Amino acid sequence: MTADERAGMKPGHSRTTHAGRSLRLLCAVLAALVVLAPAAMAIEGTRITPGNAQKPRGSVVTEVASLPVVRPDFPVPSDPGQVFYLQRSSNSNTVVYAARFTQDGRLDPREPIVAYWRRFNTTGEQLPLKMIEDSFAFGVRARATDDPDVFRIHIVSYSERPATLRLVEPGRAELLLPVGGRTMRMASAYADVDESGLMPSVREVLVMGHDAETGKPLVERIEIE
Repeated sequence: MTADERAGMKPGHSRTTHAGRSLRLLCAVLAALVVLAPAAMAIEGTRITPGNAQKPRGSVVTEVASLPVVRPDFPVPSDPGQVFYLQRSSNSNTVVYAARFTQDGRLDPREPIVAYWRRFNTTGEQLPLKMIEDSFAFGVRARATDDPDVFRIHIVSYSERPATLRLVEPGRAELLLPVGGRTMRMASAYADVDESGLMPSVREVLVMGHDAETGKPLVERIEIE
């Protein structure tokens, strides 16, 4: 099955643009994945080794009829303040990114966004990222702007490509990312992990969301080398 088929893309039903050199948020996050935890440590998620040689090779942005459900067997998080989540083919454990708010519904200037695990592979409980995961892979950092309702956001392993966290209304925020000449309101990402070799590697990443201007669903397929 092709990546387009997994994403629910059909010929004649999509419009595609090549992003060229544009590298996507979470590519480097997923490129930092080197080995999965052994079965006895499955609840611990993944082990991260900084400096993995995997790199994004290229990406294609496609307009689709509706956002695909890549793994219907995986639970989908729906947490308070959630702006984005990351799934992997290896198991259903999911990294959730959620906005934090003050009592009056504004973005919390001390920590406007947090990242944590949802351990759907076991009990579904919420657990913090490990220190090495927060420092080298899935951790998120925020920088204030002149507008208290807008923050520049980046994943620690890919600081060169920031996204924008924006307050939509009190108690609700969105995460925006430039993709292929558009701005995507991010929803989720899915990493296809190849476990056939001695060392598992990421084959490709699907980043999914909606065009912030038109509302049309978008899927970006990122090939990893």
